[in-house]
Amino acid sequence: MQTLPNPTKTPANQPAFDTTIHRRKTRPVKVGDITIGGGHPVVVQSMINEDTLDIDGSVAAIRRLHEIGCEIVRVTVPSMAHAKSLAEIRQKLIQTYKPVPLVADVHHNGMKIALEVAKHVDKVRINPGLYVFEKPQSGRNEYT
Repeated sequence: MQTLPNPTKTPANQPAFDTTIHRRKTRPVKVGDITIGGGHPVVVQSMINEDTLDIDGSVAAIRRLHEIGCEIVRVTVPSMAHAKSLAEIRQKLIQTYKPVPLVADVHHNGMKIALEVAKHVDKVRINPGLYVFEKPQSGRNEYT
């Protein structure tokens, strides 16, 4: 069993616990006009919970998040119809508010949806556990 140091027994000039945040080295990645990683400040991001087919609701949710400090907003894209609705969401955001960095969260039917939604957002996030290019084939031992 591990015991933690007793804070009352540590010298006054030494902190009881190391509270320094150690960041790993990463390469910078642009999402719209925001840069993530590469020593840049930590970026606040969140995800809306509105159905992406609800254009007005999605625009309002994205705007609310951005107004309270969210720098990047993720939007779920479960179907091709949802992917195409991102064009209208982006346009409406620009017309009624301002451009907000958007990330499409693709989960199903990967390739076609990802290619469509990439036209309308700053980045596409693919959930690797659910992203399938092809059905498994027995006897196949190599995948790309």
